[in-house]
Amino acid sequence: MNATTDHASPFSTTQLNSKRLKEYMAKLILFPRKNSKPKHGDSPAEDLAKATQHKGAAIMPIEKVEKEVEMVAVTDEMKNFGAYAKLRVERMNERQVGNRIKAAIQAEKDAEEAAKLAKM
Repeated sequence: MNATTDHASPFSTTQLNSKRLKEYMAKLILFPRKNSKPKHGDSPAEDLAKATQHKGAAIMPIEKVEKEVEMVAVTDEMKNFGAYAKLRVERMNERQVGNRIKAAIQAEKDAEEAAKLAKM
């Protein structure tokens, strides 16, 4: 099972879903196929008598937890920061790591060759 987790939240989505499922199962009334022969797992007769039909989508609504937003004063440094350009540069740096290592190794070999030739 794949579930996303919000590391800033005290509860993970898995915990919230399991809580909601347990609440749902506690409210669930399972009617027997035959009233004369209830089977194991069917709800007792007193629960069946109290049962009411619910209609609509808001029977068990999902409650959204509003996160508090921290307001910060915008500084000149923040205004002048080029986020897109920074992302592009970092992306290119990540892509070029192998080529740069290869070029550094080649430059080292060339320097060794030049040193050998200079000694002769």
